[in-house]
Amino acid sequence: MDGVVKVRTAVVSVSDKSGLSSFAEGLSGFGVEILATGGTYTALKDQGVAVKSLQDDMGLPTAVSGRVKTLHAPLHAAILAKRTPENLAELREMGVKPVDMVVCNFYSFREAMMKQDSTDDLLVESIDIGGPTMVRAGSKNFESVAVVSDPSMYGPVLEEMKSHAGGTSLQFRRRLGVEAFALTSAYDAAIFNGLGHGPGPLPERLLVSATKFKDAKYGENPDRAAVIYSIDGWRTMSQWKQLGGDTLSFNNFLDIGSAYDIVEGVDSPAVATVKHGNISGFAFAPTVAEAYSLAHACDPQADFGGTVVANRAVDVEAALLIGKNEGARDLSVYTEIVISPDFTPEAISVLENKQKKKIRVIKADSRPDFPYDLKVVQGAVLAQEAVDYRTKLDPKVVTYPTKSKPDGDQVQKLLAAWEVVRKVHSNGIVVAQGEVEGGRLVRFWTLGVASFRKRNGAVKIALDNAGPRAKGAVCASDGFFPFRDSLELLAAAGVSAVIQPGGSANDQDSVDAADEHGMAMAITHTRAFRH
Repeated sequence: MDGVVKVRTAVVSVSDKSGLSSFAEGLSGFGVEILATGGTYTALKDQGVAVKSLQDDMGLPTAVSGRVKTLHAPLHAAILAKRTPENLAELREMGVKPVDMVVCNFYSFREAMMKQDSTDDLLVESIDIGGPTMVRAGSKNFESVAVVSDPSMYGPVLEEMKSHAGGTSLQFRRRLGVEAFALTSAYDAAIFNGLGHGPGPLPERLLVSATKFKDAKYGENPDRAAVIYSIDGWRTMSQWKQLGGDTLSFNNFLDIGSAYDIVEGVDSPAVATVKHGNISGFAFAPTVAEAYSLAHACDPQADFGGTVVANRAVDVEAALLIGKNEGARDLSVYTEIVISPDFTPEAISVLENKQKKKIRVIKADSRPDFPYDLKVVQGAVLAQEAVDYRTKLDPKVVTYPTKSKPDGDQVQKLLAAWEVVRKVHSNGIVVAQGEVEGGRLVRFWTLGVASFRKRNGAVKIALDNAGPRAKGAVCASDGFFPFRDSLELLAAAGVSAVIQPGGSANDQDSVDAADEHGMAMAITHTRAFRH
């Protein structure tokens, strides 16, 4: 009958004891004999569950200060034995009965890894050996053994046994076994990553495991299935909280992840408006509300159906500006997503009641810490160190090759524009303006943001968006100007100063073009491509 095996004996050894007593009581209700190790045995006995000591029942000595409890031949023979006359006869000679179920989860290595005072000694002692060994043995023998490696499976296991008169079907055991192998693989990956991988920022072997966070309605388009996974052992965007609004789609997750970094590393209240991963506006100002107004004014049309991300708590003044104000004749636009480290209760109330309660409100209150930027291309994994935008350009490395040197106010604007263009897709161009008060840049906003397959094309798009506002503005480019044409365009629009990496064979021609128009130029000597 579908390979059903009656569960008569279960070995239980768990670190995470959540839900254990009720599960064990359920097993007892089916007449299962429960054999448990040390702490698990004590926990079940204290709860009044009928349980036997695994060590006493099988005669397994504990050795080397408790490090060896389950690494014994009789136990593993009982788990690995096939239900053949020969194997069963061997078990009888050893004085043990076959094990039909292994219930096991492991010491929390990731928890130890995340501790600030973590040492090699602490990490090594947090590596579970016996548990993974039992789980792998049971999974290998799924023909006869059910392996329950996660408390989330307790309910489904009891339902399965209810449907099969206290037994489990072969199909169900196979599924449990495959899931258990995924668990042991993820556990080994966590140990590898936690103990380190030799010199250098990138390992010789990259081990990444991820657990399904949720199903997406569909992928980028309705003809593609999609799932959102969270990388195990790291803080990720899956830990952020949705406080209100419509269900998040695959594209929404792309938008949220793309937008988050844009306001990182800015010391003042900052806001970016983002559409399909592209910056349509950016600003910082004394308040989030003012920063939003300045960012939105960069390209209001592009903001329709876009994302708003802030680096400070969104208050009611900002919330009143963000999203479509139904029935009002103002400059507000339909907004898909609002991201912020926090929201005041009044702001949440305002946002929840706009746009038929569809604005997706995301509280991004923890910075993801996965150390790599990964791209999967045609089956190959491209890995590089993740950019930390909190680390800014050192002003001391910047040089000024033109005859006209930027004044102190312009230097601050140029450096701010550089921090924005680092986050624009290549070829990236930012045209921007700002206000300096008391020697400090207190307001800064973009007038045109663009990327294009040609640099002069990106310049044209950014200037077209800026229009007459470009007069007196500054410009940042993520890569060098290969020809003077871009400088000619910027000069004609009235841009007063530019910042760029340099490094082109035509650098001097670009400097000469700036000199001919009285423009100041700053060279960073480092490029900022973002593909």
